[in-house]
Amino acid sequence: MLRRVEFGEADLVLSLFTETLGRVSALARGARKSRKRFAGSLEPFFTIRVRLDEPRSGELFVLREAVLVRPRTGLLGDLRKLEAAGRALAWTRQAAPVRTPEPEAWAILERLLDRLAAEPAERPAEVELAEAGLLLLDAFGWALELERCVRCGKPCPEDRAASADATRGGLVCRACGGGRIRIPANARLRLARAASGEAGVLTSDDAAIALALVERVLVAHAGIEAT
Repeated sequence: MLRRVEFGEADLVLSLFTETLGRVSALARGARKSRKRFAGSLEPFFTIRVRLDEPRSGELFVLREAVLVRPRTGLLGDLRKLEAAGRALAWTRQAAPVRTPEPEAWAILERLLDRLAAEPAERPAEVELAEAGLLLLDAFGWALELERCVRCGKPCPEDRAASADATRGGLVCRACGGGRIRIPANARLRLARAASGEAGVLTSDDAAIALALVERVLVAHAGIEAT
C-alpha cells in the first residue's frame, strides 16, 4: 500500500500499487471503526492481497478484503529506513500511471522494501534507495544514459569525469553544453552498472549523486517536488 487518507467518519481512501492493475485508489468502508475487518493490514509499506469491486463510475474501487502478506515491521524502528521507504512510495504514487500494470516497477519496489526491512541491514538505506531509484526510472521509461552524450552520442572515456543533465536524460559532453551534475569517473561506471541491474555496487557518495539524478528526472517527467 502506498498511502491511506481518512475519509468521512469511519472510512479510508487507499492508494494501492498492485501487480496486475497498477496504481489504483480504493475505498475501505468502516476501516477506522472496526479493527477486525481488515486485521491491521492497511498500513503503508505493507504488502497485502486484496479483493476489489470495480467502480461503477470514476476511478475509486471498493475494498472488500485485505489479507496481510508482508508486514515489514523491521522498518518501524529506524527513521532512515522509514524515510527511504517513504520516498520510494512517493515516487511510485506520482510516477505510476493509473490502472496501468507496471510489473517491473512493482517487483523493484517490493525488493527495495524487503531489503530495507531486513534485520540486520546489509547496506545503508540511502544506498538501497538509490539503486532502486535508477531501476525505477528504467521501468517507467525514463532511464538515464550514463555511457555516452545524449546530444551527440559520443562515448564517455572510462577514466574521465562526466556531467549529466537529468532533464535531457543523461550525460551531456562539454561540446554540447555539459550538465549541472558532475559525476567522477569511477562513480559514473558504478552508476551505469547499478542502472543495468547489478546490485551492491554503489557507495554512499555514489548514492547522493544517484538520488539527485533520480529526483530531477522525476521532477521533469512526473511533476514530483524535489526534496
